[in-house]
Amino acid sequence: MNKETRHAVKGGGDISSARDKLSNLPNLPGVYLFKDDQQSILYIGKSKSIRNRVRSYFNNSAKHNLRIQLMVSRIHDFSLIVTDTEAEALILEEQLIKRHHPRYNVALKDGKSYPYCKLTVGEMYPRLMLVREKIDAKSEYYGPYPSVKDARQVLKAVMTYFPLRSSKMLLDGKKTYRPCLNFQMKRCLAPCRGVVSVEEYGKVVRQVRLFLKGRDKELLRELEQRMEQSSKKLEYEKSAQYRDQIRAMSRIFERQMVLDVKGKDQDVFNLFREADSTGVQVLFIRNGRLLGTDFFFFEDSSEASADNLLGQALHRIYMPEGSIVPREILLPFEYTDRKLLEDALNKKSERRVYVVCPQKGRKKELVTMAYNNAKVNLSEERRRYAKNTNILKHVKYELKLNRLPKVVEAFDISHLSGTMTVASMVCWKNNSASNKDYRKYKIKSISGPDDFASMKEVLTRRYKRALAEGEKLPDLILIDGGKGQINIAEKVLAELGILRKVDLIGLAKGRSARKMGRSRGQNVDYEYVVKPKQKNEIRMRRNSDVLYFLQNIRDESHRFAIEFQRKLKRKDTLHSRIDDLQGIGPKRRRLLLKHFGSLTGLRQASLDEIMQVPGIPQNLAQEIQDFLQS
Repeated sequence: MNKETRHAVKGGGDISSARDKLSNLPNLPGVYLFKDDQQSILYIGKSKSIRNRVRSYFNNSAKHNLRIQLMVSRIHDFSLIVTDTEAEALILEEQLIKRHHPRYNVALKDGKSYPYCKLTVGEMYPRLMLVREKIDAKSEYYGPYPSVKDARQVLKAVMTYFPLRSSKMLLDGKKTYRPCLNFQMKRCLAPCRGVVSVEEYGKVVRQVRLFLKGRDKELLRELEQRMEQSSKKLEYEKSAQYRDQIRAMSRIFERQMVLDVKGKDQDVFNLFREADSTGVQVLFIRNGRLLGTDFFFFEDSSEASADNLLGQALHRIYMPEGSIVPREILLPFEYTDRKLLEDALNKKSERRVYVVCPQKGRKKELVTMAYNNAKVNLSEERRRYAKNTNILKHVKYELKLNRLPKVVEAFDISHLSGTMTVASMVCWKNNSASNKDYRKYKIKSISGPDDFASMKEVLTRRYKRALAEGEKLPDLILIDGGKGQINIAEKVLAELGILRKVDLIGLAKGRSARKMGRSRGQNVDYEYVVKPKQKNEIRMRRNSDVLYFLQNIRDESHRFAIEFQRKLKRKDTLHSRIDDLQGIGPKRRRLLLKHFGSLTGLRQASLDEIMQVPGIPQNLAQEIQDFLQS
């Protein structure tokens, strides 16, 4: 079991006061967390010997680069987590960095997990779906795909050209159900209706497997054989379907670049550095074909070693739970933790994984290809990053902010005539939406239309929790509203002790024509920004980059709040209608809602589909159907 211990280093890097603490460190593998005087985590690292690694930061600190020297000067405290093996420390380090985002760990721009296509071969009639984690041992996983868009394109191709079912029903081959529209469009064999055998459906599943594995010759040969068989049986319509399928598959496979004729699974890495930025490129090769690529951008990384940056990209791809590891990983140089990485991946994938640094031949050419792609992508990313940074500088200058608004959290309140009040929080990082950081709230403390009290509740809940869990605060908090909302927000942040740690603004629409001294028929087309303790608002110029930046975030927070509210309204509608029916209590109501999602979904369901819900017998299912259709 991992055990965390704390060692205080008073004086922020004062070596003389730290000697006693440093002398008692264990000579064991584990993870160390450096903290400042506010207990904020500065840096997270791992080592096979905690004692040697932690001491190295304080001994001869002048030999370290400027970035490390600055970090050491701020260390006030540190914690240790001892692990049984260095491989465990490697995995734990990645998890902790992802959770805490320490300031002195060089940050990757993308923290998402990769999407996969999951084929549920453990079911009688398998389905294909999009997932992000490999958690079902009875299913097969294909990928990783660089983006959800790429994965959806693959999923769309499969559902278009292979008649797999898309329904979520659990089919046992006994019960039958009304087929969906896909059956009428000839995009599904309708196993739910019982018109296709397990063996015949299994042939389609086999073809899908061949397609996902990139085994084009085998797949095309099988489709050609089935086309000929259908033609001999005078089944010309089915033969034409196979012909169209062959043409579509041929076009798809032609677009995929063949990089290895032996059909290997490989991931190929390389990096390119320019000025203070670094880009790490990875090529995903599956069955010899280029499945996709991905690129990791490190800003302000001039003082970080290439070994460290490559290691972070490797950790991001392979350490998360459920990630798929290829048989071979090609690297541009001899990675320091190569043996450790191999051992961890061998254990994770339960087979031999080779991490190699090729010096010649086809594998070396692949590494060079990754280098060329890294060079091109870094140039584009630097251009985009410079543009975004320039916009953020304009925002800071025009609004007279204390810090660059790299991380923005925006709040909006929405209600329906004083009922069903909700709040949303969206997050912007480096001028782009960070969907994984979005939050939504049901307002609990008030009833009726009170935007001020609602804003007070949501801000209190959000930042109380952030402080309790040690989350990093945003640079800027954006409120959809004027002076009244800002006054409430200012009071909440002051009570929590974070008002001086963040910038706070409100974005509001132009005031009425009467207040502006205009005629009633004259439009007022402008928006303005309000700040705490500032009497005059900042009037925004139309079509300016700064206004567009703020509007984009504000509008997204409004959209997210409305979307959440509509979802709650659909649930409430289902509740209110079903409540009128005898025999339906809270438990059955929740089960119906979970199964069908909305009143519309339940109304469109067949009798058999309603009976699938646990605890709904045939007579009650019939009553529900009759009631809703009436």
